[in-house]
Amino acid sequence: MKSQVAPHLLLDLSDRLREITAPRGVMTSAAELLGRHLGAMRVGYSEMEEDGVHLHIKGDWRAEGVDSVAGRHNLESYGPDIAAAYRSGHMVAIEDFDTDARTAGKPAAGAHHALGVRAQLAVPLVRAGRLIALLFLHSAEPRRWSEEDIALVQEVAERTWAAVERARAEEALRISEARFRTALEIGTVGAIYFDMDGLLTDANDAFLRMGGYSREDLEQGRLTWQRLTPAEWMQDSERAFAELKEKGHTTPYEKQYIRKDGSRWWALFAAKLLPDGTGFEFVLDITDRKHTEERLRDTTRRLNAVLDNASVAVFVMDEHQHCIYMNPAAEVLTGYTLAETQGRPLHDVVHHTYPDGRPFPIHECAIDRAFPENNKEQGEEVFVHKDGSFYPIAFTASPIRHEDGKPIGTIIEVRDISSEKAAKERQALLINELHHRVKNTLTTVQSIMNFTLRTSDNMEAFQKGMTGRLFSLARSHTLLTDNEWAGADLQKIIRAELEPYDDGSRLTLDGTLFQLPVDAAVPFAMAVHELTTNAVKYGALSVPNGRLTVGWTTERTEGGIMLHLEWVESNGPPVTPPTRRGFGSTLLERVLAGQLGGTVNVSYPPEGARVRIQAVISQS
Repeated sequence: MKSQVAPHLLLDLSDRLREITAPRGVMTSAAELLGRHLGAMRVGYSEMEEDGVHLHIKGDWRAEGVDSVAGRHNLESYGPDIAAAYRSGHMVAIEDFDTDARTAGKPAAGAHHALGVRAQLAVPLVRAGRLIALLFLHSAEPRRWSEEDIALVQEVAERTWAAVERARAEEALRISEARFRTALEIGTVGAIYFDMDGLLTDANDAFLRMGGYSREDLEQGRLTWQRLTPAEWMQDSERAFAELKEKGHTTPYEKQYIRKDGSRWWALFAAKLLPDGTGFEFVLDITDRKHTEERLRDTTRRLNAVLDNASVAVFVMDEHQHCIYMNPAAEVLTGYTLAETQGRPLHDVVHHTYPDGRPFPIHECAIDRAFPENNKEQGEEVFVHKDGSFYPIAFTASPIRHEDGKPIGTIIEVRDISSEKAAKERQALLINELHHRVKNTLTTVQSIMNFTLRTSDNMEAFQKGMTGRLFSLARSHTLLTDNEWAGADLQKIIRAELEPYDDGSRLTLDGTLFQLPVDAAVPFAMAVHELTTNAVKYGALSVPNGRLTVGWTTERTEGGIMLHLEWVESNGPPVTPPTRRGFGSTLLERVLAGQLGGTVNVSYPPEGARVRIQAVISQS
């Protein structure tokens, strides 16, 4: 039988619990009603902590003058029997701690004596096999707990705990809703609610601000995702809408939306299907990011255009000195593609060996010092091409630094300087050759002057002879210069001397194309000049009807090309042998015969002078 006043207590408890929303308030109110009704000294709730060992009392109801036992208590301090009963969900009634077999003479009795407690009634609350709380009553005097007392405490415990759980759920919901409302008030994240027809039913201020719309536009039903979406993005939106219906959520996706003024903005969307069949979606304005990405793409395109068209090779290395970028010029320079350089330092690909065949360790490489020393390096090295050939390069290696100044990679500019090296070598060769030729020319001029002086009767003859010979020397040098000092054509040498005296019928040239090397071209030009001078002064070219035929042939021999040249004058004045040796005779004998190792035969039949020249011309 329940106590006659118990129904009134339970009714009073129900009325109170309906008005209380805080979980702690529920427990406090129940403890007070129960304590006053049963005349207890102390009533309270202790809740089990996560460790399953300690009970925590946040607050308790106490009769006047009674101290609180709020705090942390070890369940095992009650003794193993009582602790086991609590864990299994069994009520524990102790009429007197001093006489109860479970506590008499044990620490639990002493601990409760210290609190002024002689009797206790405790009802455990177990959920899913786990002890979660105790409703306890303390009495200052030994007390026999009646069946009505026990039944009432158990009923209050169940009702109270149900109310506590409901209050906690409602409190958690309020906190969750408050947090959600706070989240929706964030000015940088938009949030919208919509129905399955696409009508936006609600939105936070952030979303409205992103699109330039007012709340009136929203409340008047003017906003639908179909209206906000540009035509070219409609297919993506429909696909996301279908995914929402099928899966209950969408994969985050990006698209453009239309602002109220007609302009566009970029957004990132992620939607969730709500239990009532409507949708909710977070919207993040990514317009600035998209513009930045576009600027970055433009910059990258321009940079790639520069790098792709650059004649200098560019390499970018990571912190391991592995190549992560090569421009086309670098691939042409090395013979490798970027893929072929992966997984090893670039040094091991193109700079691993000295030209003499010795291994080239990376720690000796000036290029690779730029990264560990965090310093710019410049210089010249020799790379190894994919085909195994060596080629000289000039490089600039600079560290790529993080914001904190720490090196995170290296950028290397490399150019092939093979042509520059060859040009310098050619320049040195040309300077030496120029020195040699100037010296030879001056020697030739000195010889011409000395011989001309000895063979001239007076200064007028000297001046005339010297001038003609210098002009001849200059013409031969002009022919050589026009041919970049690679030699001169024999026919051009002869024609340059004889052309002023040819009226179209007096001169006959008969010979194949033959290139005289530099060392032979100047002596031959001088010889032709002397022969021409003699012919003009004394021979066939001194009279209008005189004729001159110059013919030549060549044949290959072991020592080079044998040149046979014949100079034949006719229809000129009668010829007699000279009484003294002139410059021309000396030149023919000393230069053509001596210097070129040839033979010169000069005869003077009455009809005109004849000169036969044979010389071996080296073509090296």
